[in-house]
Amino acid sequence: MQADQNDPRQEARILIGVPAYRGAEHIGETLRSIQEQDFRAFDVLVSVDGGDRETARACEAFLSDPRFRIVVQENRLDWHGNINWIMRQAAHEFYCYWPQDDLATRDYLASLVRFADAHPDCVCAFSDIQWFEQETVRSVFPSLSGPALERARYVIESMNGVPFRGLTRVDAMRRAGPLRHTPYQSAHEEFVWLAKLAREGMLGRVEGPLYYKRKHDGSLSPKWHLREPSWKRAVWIEFGIGMLEAMMPLLSHAEHESGLAIILERLCCPRDARFRFYDPAAEPIQFAQDFLREARARCNIATRSHTQDQRVIDQALGRWLAAEALPPGNVALAELTETLAERGELAISFSQGEIGTRLLQDGWAIPESWATWTISDVANLRLPIPEEGGQWTVTFRCAAHASAQHPQTINVDVDPRMDAAQWQFDASDTVERQLLLTRSGDALVRFRCPDAVSPQALGHGEDSRPLALALVSATIRSA
Repeated sequence: MQADQNDPRQEARILIGVPAYRGAEHIGETLRSIQEQDFRAFDVLVSVDGGDRETARACEAFLSDPRFRIVVQENRLDWHGNINWIMRQAAHEFYCYWPQDDLATRDYLASLVRFADAHPDCVCAFSDIQWFEQETVRSVFPSLSGPALERARYVIESMNGVPFRGLTRVDAMRRAGPLRHTPYQSAHEEFVWLAKLAREGMLGRVEGPLYYKRKHDGSLSPKWHLREPSWKRAVWIEFGIGMLEAMMPLLSHAEHESGLAIILERLCCPRDARFRFYDPAAEPIQFAQDFLREARARCNIATRSHTQDQRVIDQALGRWLAAEALPPGNVALAELTETLAERGELAISFSQGEIGTRLLQDGWAIPESWATWTISDVANLRLPIPEEGGQWTVTFRCAAHASAQHPQTINVDVDPRMDAAQWQFDASDTVERQLLLTRSGDALVRFRCPDAVSPQALGHGEDSRPLALALVSATIRSA
């Protein structure tokens, strides 16, 4: 005969972990919500952090229920350490994380257990979360099945922590491992852990019951958003390392570079209104380089050349840097044209983060801190020229990938009149070259580079890009 799961005398199937600290105000209500669950075959372990006697006293009324136990941690474990300590005590079939100030409907545990029993491949069953007090939205996470990599990637992309408060199989929890301890209060580590859990099996959404999450001033995560930018930047890089660690067991050696690009794109690119704790828009290349250096050092990914890192950056950020990092090209063109018409002179920079890079069309590499290289045999540039017309002198500061042994010839055409120039270079020094334009309206300048060659081909390093011309700046003046 099957045991009655509502009989509190039977062996507990769930360890409910309640990490507590400075929670005396709400923890009694939380423990009562647990005690009144329809499903009763559980143990409750309240771990009170930092010797907090006031919170411990608020729990004492529940000790008459043999399912409840309180442990006071004299030394401060912090939120991640306290959760890890509780998880290590789980000798049950399931584990359920239940913070000190949250509630649930009475059928919450019963519904999750019923779902988990019906789906043995499900490593975590969870309900929707209804926020209350200072916020009233409902958080929903879909059931996740399919390949393990896609499950982990969904967690990485969504940064939705709903299943973190679900009913988790202890054997899968062990395989996911503990929450990581980081120097930054383990900020956002629940998402890293959840991505690791998603590797282990299906995550199942259960309709019907609700978990109620309290939003109040004492919550930890809102305080993170008030920290200084340097701290948030470090957190964001550390979070990326954690997500890469979650993905690595699912990637072959040949897929490591793609994995780096996936995480880097997630950290930097603002598509689909995705959450970003730190916005690298002001320094995307430097941020990318810092992340890649840290990732290779810590995730057992072989150190590669600057060129190979550049390819990862191109793959991850190229489209965004071309389309999102600065105002759209037509907006930039209009702004610069207006300035030139008013002043009769305009200086444009083509270095990373400058508005001039929005005038670069096809055929260019990602802008660097000093200039932008051509990486094709043809590269196009749109120059702002007022509609009023006239003569304009364009003075380019540029450098070539050239030497006496390998000179460069750059043929310059300007549509639609096909004004032509030919520039010769036999050294890599930064020099000036001029064009004289007689026209009205913006000009499409085409740089043809028949002698483009990579440094690698010349034995000058591992950069395999076909380089010819680097544009540093341009000054347009009325002639």
